[in-house]
Amino acid sequence: MAFVAATFAFPWALLLLGALPLLPRGRSRPWRLVVLGLLVVALAQPQLPRPSEDLVVALDVSESVGDAAQRASGKLATASWGAAPRFMAFGGDAAFVPDPRSEPPAFLDRSKTDMARALQVAAAEAPSRILLVSDGVASRGDALAAAPGLPVDVHYVPPRPNARLTALLVPDGAAPFETLEAVAVVELDRAAEVVLRPSVDGTSSATLTRDLPAGRHAIAFRVVAGEAGTLRVEATMEVDYDQPTADDRQATEVSVTEEVPVLVIGDPAMANALRAQGLDVVEGGPEAITGPLEASAVVLRSGVGAFSSGQLELLARYVESGGGLMMTGGPESFGLGGWYRTPVETVLPVSSDVRTDVMLPQVAMVIVLDKSMSMVAGNPSRIDLAKQGTIDVIDLAYEQDLLGLIVFSDPSLTEWVFGLRQATERGKREMYGATLDIQPQGGTILLPGYRMAVEALDGVDASIKHIVVLSDGILYDGAGPFSSGPTPNWFALAAEARALGITTSAIAIGDGADSDQLGQIARGGGGRFYEALDVTTLPRIFTNEALATTRDLLRDEVTAPTARRHPLSSLSGTTPSVDAYVATTLKREAEAILVGRDDEPILAVGRQGLGRTAALTTDLNAWGGDFAAWSEFPGLIGTVVRWLQARPAQYSVTTQRAGNDLEVVVDAVVDGAYVNNLALTTRFQGRSVAMRQVAPGRYAATLEVDGSGGTLIVADGQEVVARRSVATPDPEFAPLDGAAALAALAERTGGEVVADLATYRPPAAARATPMWAWPAALALVLFLAELVWRRLGRDRSDPLPRRPRATLTPRRARLRLSARRTPPS
Repeated sequence: MAFVAATFAFPWALLLLGALPLLPRGRSRPWRLVVLGLLVVALAQPQLPRPSEDLVVALDVSESVGDAAQRASGKLATASWGAAPRFMAFGGDAAFVPDPRSEPPAFLDRSKTDMARALQVAAAEAPSRILLVSDGVASRGDALAAAPGLPVDVHYVPPRPNARLTALLVPDGAAPFETLEAVAVVELDRAAEVVLRPSVDGTSSATLTRDLPAGRHAIAFRVVAGEAGTLRVEATMEVDYDQPTADDRQATEVSVTEEVPVLVIGDPAMANALRAQGLDVVEGGPEAITGPLEASAVVLRSGVGAFSSGQLELLARYVESGGGLMMTGGPESFGLGGWYRTPVETVLPVSSDVRTDVMLPQVAMVIVLDKSMSMVAGNPSRIDLAKQGTIDVIDLAYEQDLLGLIVFSDPSLTEWVFGLRQATERGKREMYGATLDIQPQGGTILLPGYRMAVEALDGVDASIKHIVVLSDGILYDGAGPFSSGPTPNWFALAAEARALGITTSAIAIGDGADSDQLGQIARGGGGRFYEALDVTTLPRIFTNEALATTRDLLRDEVTAPTARRHPLSSLSGTTPSVDAYVATTLKREAEAILVGRDDEPILAVGRQGLGRTAALTTDLNAWGGDFAAWSEFPGLIGTVVRWLQARPAQYSVTTQRAGNDLEVVVDAVVDGAYVNNLALTTRFQGRSVAMRQVAPGRYAATLEVDGSGGTLIVADGQEVVARRSVATPDPEFAPLDGAAALAALAERTGGEVVADLATYRPPAAARATPMWAWPAALALVLFLAELVWRRLGRDRSDPLPRRPRATLTPRRARLRLSARRTPPS
């Protein structure tokens, strides 16, 4: 009867029985049919089912559960079961115990839960089922991945109420004796009286007591840094109910270093405001811009003419490599100070070109350019730099603008290169070509060319009429062989033009230029006078002069700025007014904090390269008005400058929790360049792991998390290059849906979710006994018997037939006899 109930693990193998009749016929055929048939049956793996109630009960005794699983298992009605179950206690490991009330072995790590390990140990005993009693939260392993090939029934017990100190937040760095704001983040499963005990470098601070409801809370306290070095901040928590204490402590470290001051150039009001905010400030002039630039941030209120080209490049590189720069408003700031298209303006969050399609004043401008032979001096030559400046002015012009170019030397050689015409696309192309064709010749007689420019502008209708005079030498008007008459009164001539609505600016190139007379022209004409001692600045002077002339850059009317939502500001709505500000345009990638009329930026910030920049377009020294006296202003400007001071770390550390591991990534960038081939190690919670390079300047490592946080340290050899406070909530107390995890395990293994252990009875499971060895052994015996029969069982009275001998004919006999008689040769 047992054989009738047999089943086969691979019944498809029985199909091979149909091929047995194909064996060749012979005396041994019956033997071979039986042997091969038995082997086919063994290949199908027959098995006999038998009922079993063998059960392992796995009890979670980790700290998050306590003795709840043991107490719950006392409800099991094991007396009515067919076989007594075996009990196993588990935490970080697993061990069998005599009964559920037994004290778990001391070697079990109860601070962790490894359900995967528990299932493996239980399955090794070959039970018919497993009953898992747990809160379903595993701090180690993957229970679903380790699910055994037998049913796992589950019963959920809720975890113990817990209070957790999940994070201790303090700044990564501080100045000596600076007061820091620290925040302890507490999570409570139920309302409690919380006692927080902070300490600094082992010295206890004032204890804080709070009555808090269930949920997540922040408890703030202050920490005072000491001298330069490492400051260790710790906090422990106590509550008024029994709960696990493994996650009630946090510690971190703060790097205390000497503060680098903010360099303020030309803005005493800003320097005073920053000092009032507790910032270390040093005031200086343009001479303070020297390499290497060590300031934590630079605040600039000055004209571009006070700086050399090298200093401008240095400031731009300073920002690109991680420095902070702010330009503040004033009579020589932004477009008013000639900063347009300079290396510094390229890194600022605003541009000085403010004219838009809805505000286009008609502009008529004539450039009167010296083309005397002295303009060939230099490399590149002065005439080439003047050409480049003229081309930049043409490029800056709008389509409706009227531009003209006159070159002067001797009176007979003074001429229009191109007359006043609109700067259309075609017009600009022709202006470019005519400008590049200028050839130096003759002396330096200005008056004919200047009068030609005044007459031409007087005959046009434009909102702005302007002349720009450029020369590198002494004006020989009224002297020399090519000029007659008295020396012109340049101030009076320019004033007459100004009375006609025509303004004049003058540019003196080099130290040999007639600065006195050119200065009189600018003063009489109501324009600006530039001394370009560094001739390479000439193109920039041209474009800034054109910008200042053709754009209305000063908003000299009372304006109430509007605050926009921004992470650096808590302000909103309209703020107190400023008396004036310099008009600029917000760059696309920048962000405005305060705006004036037509959304023009008054306070804006942006990023450039690795650094940060800001622009305050009003002047605190003269135009600040009610805004500068506003109580909220110092805090706002202090926050912005502190943001500018935040240098990117050379070793930037990011962390991400991945299950029970912590993934650490370090980006090594020094002066904007990746640093490769470093031997970095990272240390956290007593573990040290070598980091591997995974990309240019990027290193990665994975550490196992043990505990609820601490300070992660990155070292290059023996040198600590980075620290980071990392809050890693203990996975043993993670707020996960343990009941859902247990239900998924039961579904995966074909088990059931047990709601009440008192009514639980393990279903009788059919366990199969393998039987394949029996037919295989019988086949082997029959095969050996058949082999013996074939070798030893034949009838020996029947001799083997012999091969018949060949018949000897007379001819063969004679040949054989002849061969014997013939002697050898």
